[in-house]
Amino acid sequence: MSPPSRPLQRPPLDKNGPPGNAWGLYGAADELGALNMITPSTVKAAAQEIQTGDRVSLDWTLNLPSYPSFGRPSFGWKMKNKTHPDGTKRIVNDDHLDINTQSSSQWDGFRHYGYQKAARYYGGRTQGDIESSEVIGIDRVAHSGGITARGVILDYPRYLEKKGKQSVNALSENSINADTLREMLKETGVQPRDGDLLLLRTGFTRDYEKLGEQERKAVAERAPTFLGVESTKETLRWIWESGFVAVAGDAPSFEMSPLVGAHNKAGGIWKGESWEDEMQGGGLLHQWLLGGWGVMIGEMWDLERLCEKAVELGRATCFVSSVPLKVPGGVASPPNAVAIF
Repeated sequence: MSPPSRPLQRPPLDKNGPPGNAWGLYGAADELGALNMITPSTVKAAAQEIQTGDRVSLDWTLNLPSYPSFGRPSFGWKMKNKTHPDGTKRIVNDDHLDINTQSSSQWDGFRHYGYQKAARYYGGRTQGDIESSEVIGIDRVAHSGGITARGVILDYPRYLEKKGKQSVNALSENSINADTLREMLKETGVQPRDGDLLLLRTGFTRDYEKLGEQERKAVAERAPTFLGVESTKETLRWIWESGFVAVAGDAPSFEMSPLVGAHNKAGGIWKGESWEDEMQGGGLLHQWLLGGWGVMIGEMWDLERLCEKAVELGRATCFVSSVPLKVPGGVASPPNAVAIF
């Protein structure tokens, strides 16, 4: 049976749940959220984007950023040579990875962030549910076949350049508002459809790689301030109405950092809801997308070569395949993503 179409009305769908939720749209026990929109027919349609066969990896290297923000540890790697019983070296090696799945390119799974005031994750799950079971783990996404979708590419630095506007350093406290997102999408000529994956370049990986060692340490030690989408009701409405199955960007937080401030207290969340209440704990878009709609968030993806190839080919869409690590009950994962033109 095909999943139900997304309702035309705006959330909340579960009137007993927190603002903005779409709980119950795919059934009370659902663990895939908007990924239910990926069906054999949408995959076949997305595969039509493969025209030249050009492939681009969308993962940043696991050891970048050198010093992650938000208090997360750096990547660790060790290679161990296998030895004979007498201690002589064999021509065989193993390696060991030590990684916080939020420290480089990542998918935020549904266990990562929930409604702060309501204390609920996607589908109404509690922290107790998360700690006592594997429900809504990242392995569910991998087991379903991962994210295979049409990628819609928005390139903010090139958009500013085309408009003759001053470039924005992605390591600064700036945001991209909904009107700009709409205009960027309109200029691509792409009509979004349910099941698309948004790929938004801010220039973060480009700007970060220009930094020296001490500058990178300083970024990790300061309060996070990064370019991202504006955390407002208008941005949420645009994402919902566009039908994106997931969103991914190259910044450490898809929404602007800091997550809380005067920039995102601009009135009520749609009609009759309290904006200030839902900003408790920050991360409004994280709350609604992950906790409310089951829309996964990709962060710190490497979109530089993707956008270069898109310009070269005159394209704004591609096919994307991404299969997270199959960790039972996992919170997040490297995306293991590739774009094919």
